[in-house]
Amino acid sequence: MSENPLLPAWYDVAWTALFLAIVCLTVWSLVSLARSTVDGPTKLAWAVFIIAIPILGSLVWLDYRRRYVAQRERSEELAQ
Repeated sequence: MSENPLLPAWYDVAWTALFLAIVCLTVWSLVSLARSTVDGPTKLAWAVFIIAIPILGSLVWLDYRRRYVAQRERSEELAQ
């Protein structure tokens, strides 16, 4: 039984899915960064880090945002 030449091989599908997941994670991180209250130079540094090392940069940013940025935004809301 031969494979259908019109259908991609399983590894083509897997690599495409992995690539799309990385792109989605990177875009999600950059949108999250843009909407955060971090100052300009820090945003630029984070954006470079996220783009230069997409998986690690995105995961580190999302963890940092969850721990520190959200806590700082809550404390600023309470201070007002």
